Amino acid sequence: MEKVMGMFSEELREMDRNTVQYMIDEMQATIDAQSAALEEEKKRREEEKKKYEEEMQELIAAQTAALDKAMKRIEELERKNGSESAK
Repeated sequence: MEKVMGMFSEELREMDRNTVQYMIDEMQATIDAQSAALEEEKKRREEEKKKYEEEMQELIAAQTAALDKAMKRIEELERKNGSESAK
């Protein structure tokens, strides 16, 4: 009887080890999936940031061009006004 109980106990220990290993494998799979999802999110955010920065550069360039045009117009008007007042 003792021998049978010993064999039964050993089988239970083996089942416990297998269960623990299974749980570890499941946790690792979850960690791997979450890590992959985070990496994808990071890439998506980096792409959005790059697109936003490009749009900001385009906007700045457009505003700079508009400002330059306005400054030239102001200079023209000041020259025209200055030449008219000199008459």
